[in-house]
Amino acid sequence: SALIDGEPGAYGVSFPDLPGIAAMGYTRDEAARNAAEALRDCAAESAADGLPPTAPSAPDSIDVPDGCELASIELEPAMA
Repeated sequence: SALIDGEPGAYGVSFPDLPGIAAMGYTRDEAARNAAEALRDCAAESAADGLPPTAPSAPDSIDVPDGCELASIELEPAMA
């Protein structure tokens, strides 16, 4: 799960289960695409280090701050 906040022209996405992994975009869609890329990069680095993927927290266990929205960012394979 991911947290999206912001307003048109400045959206941010963070992952409560992955501190330090974040993305931004001018639109919600661009922020979500950038977040998917950041998630893909994080998964690739973890795999290269021999680490298992981080299991996501249950959505109902995530504290959603005021002004944020809980969203699902899908991990899709990188395009060749």
